[in-house]
Amino acid sequence: MRFPRIITCGLVVALLVIAAAPAMPAAAADEPSPSFTLTLSTDKPSKGENVEVIVKGHELKDVYAYEVNLNFDPTALRLKGATTELPGFSVSPIVTDNHIQLAHTRIGRVMGDDGDQVLYTLTFEALQGGTTELAIDHVKLLDSILTSTDHASESKVALAIDSLFPFDDLGDYGWAKEAIAYLFDKGIVNGTSEHTFSPGQPVTRADYLVLLMRLLKVRENAGERFDDVPQGVYYEGLLGAARSLGIAEGDEYNNFHPGAPVTREDMIVLTDRALRAANKLSVSLDASVLQGYADVSDISDYAVGSVSTLVGSGVVEGYNQGIYPKETTNRAQAAMLIYKLLISKNIRIEE
Repeated sequence: MRFPRIITCGLVVALLVIAAAPAMPAAAADEPSPSFTLTLSTDKPSKGENVEVIVKGHELKDVYAYEVNLNFDPTALRLKGATTELPGFSVSPIVTDNHIQLAHTRIGRVMGDDGDQVLYTLTFEALQGGTTELAIDHVKLLDSILTSTDHASESKVALAIDSLFPFDDLGDYGWAKEAIAYLFDKGIVNGTSEHTFSPGQPVTRADYLVLLMRLLKVRENAGERFDDVPQGVYYEGLLGAARSLGIAEGDEYNNFHPGAPVTREDMIVLTDRALRAANKLSVSLDASVLQGYADVSDISDYAVGSVSTLVGSGVVEGYNQGIYPKETTNRAQAAMLIYKLLISKNIRIEE
């Protein structure tokens, strides 16, 4: 039980030395001096979107512990977290007004880190529209013999936060922002409220079909009804049109299950059928294009042809060596697929 106490004491001692030790003279002229940079995941986030900021040190030599000091505008950005993959222990970020202090140390009798190293990855939430800056004020370094040096830095980055984008809840779904903005402007997708898109919310079978019908500009058609579709519901006409075109099929009980979350394979099947009904897709590819995906055997027999064709056409992509056909789809993923259909060179939606 003494080991954690020893670790804690070592961490405190190292960080106290950083703060209290007198700074040593700068390195000799023939020795490179450490420098520091900031890198953004995006410099044009929307309000509510998360931004990753990487703090990197260059030309480091035997860095055993370090303290990074940054300045920011707390009315424009909110710090959500700070992590490092370097071995050792970090103290929780200290945020005071417009200043952030971060500290990390190795533990035990080991040499420090050399060369170029990512010191911290910070996650901020964009709070309001306008331009803002994030800057490194200074960095304190401590080597393995407890020599402390203080390095001023002029590294800074600028962000232009977009307040015109209507949805402020993208968070970690910033990768779908371009698709959502494009589809919203065309009236293909809507938010779940005036300022929310709910990107992680599962998409129902009916709602995905509505997206497809809007994309292909299919008109509503009463047609033959499914037994589990209430009269007057918002998707009734488009679902009727989809059934008459052979896009939507029911089960043996004439049910479509409109409120059930759509699986990835059913989303692909519906997309394939809709494209063919609109004469936007004629090619058919076999399962040979799925080589390399580990879960091909999990794809239902009725979906193999559709999955093969859309994967082979570059519209659908797997991840982590899998297709994950039985997983459900969220609103951000559905928007990305619809967007890829619009910009695909193989499928000319807007000709």
